[in-house]
Amino acid sequence: MATSSDLFPTEDLPSTMLSTGQTMLVDGRSFRFEDYTQRVIIATVTSLVTVCGIFGNCLTILAVVLSRKLQTKTNVFVTNLAVADLVTCLSAPFTVVALLSKDGWPLPELVCSLAAAIGYTCLSCSTITLAAIAINRYIIITKPMRTFQAVYTPRKIAVMLVLIWAYPILVCCIPLFGLGQWGYSDKYKTCTQDTTHETSDYFSLVGSVLIFPIPLVVLFVCYYKIYRHVTGHAKKMQQMEVELTTTESVSGQNVGGSTHELRKRSSSMASSINRRQVQITKNLFMVVCAFVACLAPFAIALVIPPSDPVIPWTGMFIIFNSMVNPLIYGFKHPHFKEVFRRMLRCQCHMISEPSGILRKMRSTVH
Repeated sequence: MATSSDLFPTEDLPSTMLSTGQTMLVDGRSFRFEDYTQRVIIATVTSLVTVCGIFGNCLTILAVVLSRKLQTKTNVFVTNLAVADLVTCLSAPFTVVALLSKDGWPLPELVCSLAAAIGYTCLSCSTITLAAIAINRYIIITKPMRTFQAVYTPRKIAVMLVLIWAYPILVCCIPLFGLGQWGYSDKYKTCTQDTTHETSDYFSLVGSVLIFPIPLVVLFVCYYKIYRHVTGHAKKMQQMEVELTTTESVSGQNVGGSTHELRKRSSSMASSINRRQVQITKNLFMVVCAFVACLAPFAIALVIPPSDPVIPWTGMFIIFNSMVNPLIYGFKHPHFKEVFRRMLRCQCHMISEPSGILRKMRSTVH
């Protein structure tokens, strides 16, 4: 579960302390997540979501490995997103340990620091991957296929994947130079930033600015332009349908040539936007919406100082995003849905268009 550094001083001050069943307040300012019942609830939900997320993302990765139909250039990035979500889920149990421990972090501090850094890196990687998918969909929908083929060669895709991971890792390493520190947060009882570090707030600001604004702008611009392109195309198609109908209904005139030309133009425009690609883009836009919905409560809580008590709860929603993507693929993406169904029924031998790996597995069995 991702968390935030405190927006107020975090040191325990030698002054009047007000204790409640939910928090501990020092001078009405410093918050600590002391309610053990709430911590157990969050830990339980996180554990359940983690198990589902591990299963779902493994299913997604395996589906791409086994089905040649799913081995598309777009799905390279979908698989990368699943890997990032899977690693996020694998790091989440350390958050559960931190929440359930009554005496601080029980394991070596390095373990908590690594868990926090990995969680941050994977969240950042997911954000950048979603932006890369948006660019991919924008090019395939609005540009000629030759442009798409030129941009997404195997070598260029490999470079993109390296950069998608390398940049968050570099940002994650900033604490090595003294700005902020990964570790156990006594304030939120989880593995995140050490909120007692004097530069914790600055690292929160720098890390957020370096990672999130540009990908979010890319997401908005790409999907907006896709929407404008598709709706504009639909209007042109409707206009041509009207022209074609009007032309065919004119009586007593030789309109054969005009009708043929209109039909040719209509057919050309219809083929310029592949309906299947538009549907895939809609499904992937749902993934973006799910990501924003899971991240928005936490982001809103960050900018409202009195909302410290809800930070642990809003942070919990971030892990939900690691579970929800496979559900979207399973319910909305026809090819993923088919392969998921075969895999869950132990009918991998019935997967249409099997990959080379699956064919080798079949030949080995037989």
